[in-house]
Amino acid sequence: MNKSENNKIHTIAYFLDYGKYFGGAVNTLLQQALLMKKAGCLVIIFLSDYYGRNMELEYKEICSQYDIKILYETFQISSQPEDIDVICLDENYDALKEKIQEVSPDILHSVQINPMAELIGRELGIPHIMNIYPLLSEFFSIRYMDIFPHYHICDSWYWAKRWKQYLNTDYTCIRTTVNMNACIKQPIVSGEKVKYICVGDIYENKNQLNIIKAFHTALNAGAIGHLDFFGYDGRTYAEECKNYIKWNDLTEYISIEGFCSNMKEIYRRSDVLICGSKRESYPNVISEAMAFGLIIISTPVAGVPEVVKDGINGYLSDDYTAEAISRKILEFNKDIGNKKLENIRQCVYETFMKNHYPEVVAENLKQYYFHVISDAKRKPDISIIDIRKAFSVWKSIYYQNYSAFSEPQIVAVKIWYLFHAKEYIESAVYNKARFFVWGAGKFGRSVVEMVGIFFPKIIISGFLDSKKTGRFFSYKIYKPEEILQKENVIIFVAAVRGQNEMIKRLEQNNYIFNRNYFIFSPRVW
Repeated sequence: MNKSENNKIHTIAYFLDYGKYFGGAVNTLLQQALLMKKAGCLVIIFLSDYYGRNMELEYKEICSQYDIKILYETFQISSQPEDIDVICLDENYDALKEKIQEVSPDILHSVQINPMAELIGRELGIPHIMNIYPLLSEFFSIRYMDIFPHYHICDSWYWAKRWKQYLNTDYTCIRTTVNMNACIKQPIVSGEKVKYICVGDIYENKNQLNIIKAFHTALNAGAIGHLDFFGYDGRTYAEECKNYIKWNDLTEYISIEGFCSNMKEIYRRSDVLICGSKRESYPNVISEAMAFGLIIISTPVAGVPEVVKDGINGYLSDDYTAEAISRKILEFNKDIGNKKLENIRQCVYETFMKNHYPEVVAENLKQYYFHVISDAKRKPDISIIDIRKAFSVWKSIYYQNYSAFSEPQIVAVKIWYLFHAKEYIESAVYNKARFFVWGAGKFGRSVVEMVGIFFPKIIISGFLDSKKTGRFFSYKIYKPEEILQKENVIIFVAAVRGQNEMIKRLEQNNYIFNRNYFIFSPRVW
């Protein structure tokens, strides 16, 4: 960092993720990188080859267009503090540190939790910022070693303040921006046939089924229009949505179009965006829709009420139910042709310019970078030396038994979690608890292997599975209801598919995460 030039930002290294199937968080960070490139900074993008070297053509073309250098290195990121690959961290730290030293950035900026970049930043004296959004409070029911970033950019104050609670972050809120020929002011909606859209992968937290039901109710009450859904539709939940449309004869009014690579044209010919999400930070689709002058109908999820004000610049439902969403669709429908809707559309334009306009976002970003560079707070003490010392025995055990693991990568990602949960698990052993693995499949097998190697005193009493019967690895398979209400039982969750349903049942039976149930398969949330 060149402190002699008033902390001017010369070079920024951005750490995206694995290069394929970028989600909203990566797109947000990429847009921030483009803004700083336009501002005259040297921008370097690091992509991880943790899962192979993949990058979709669209993003390669963007980086080529803006003359942004892409470097592949091996690092792992996580959206939560449990599934951190401490083996990857240890073994690839020095190579990434050398590469960072070569490019000599003033700031490191990562998507999600990137412990490797954080620890390298601490060692080299380079501040490291993370972009991260929702969390679950239960993530921090274990006290982890502090390898987490302490500078945080969020797209909502709602989640920024919650990360502050757990990681003591220095934070700011910077809204999302778009690179889509923004601020196209469309004509006022007419009552002929309103074009509604809903954008985003179709799954439970996006709440599309309730949007469909809400639109169905609104149609029955006299609303006129057509609703199209755009987003990945390969999950079981999407089939539920399609079946509802089919069984209620709604194909003339509602359609699920799947993923669309040219949303610009979709926004241009649409009137209203409906966002029904139950868990978000601040949906990027809202800033995209505002850029094209669409009216917003949204649930009050997380940071949305910070920007969208009901009856002022959009329509905000009271909750996430179909009934609440339907009321707002009908309210909007009643306002068509009235002065109120003209005023709302003008406020949409003003809201976009204030919160999402690229120059505004760029200035907010630069100001936070300047703050981070000049911040003189005491930095965390934990370093790569401490991590290597703490995990040396665990790493040795892992490699000594490598051939015994059917899925070594699954084990590698769980060593960090096992290390920190060890106290609670060994306490259960001391108290003569009975241990069961929930999930008689691939992950169940890995859990048996992990437990046998890292906790040899544990005797597995059996498996739980709702569909399978008989035996699995010589262990009896029980129905969950046979075991969950028994006392002094510890459950190791060993499944990805259906994991949320397992957790719900455990908590209905008064199980507490990281006390009498633990998630040993990759975390789904």
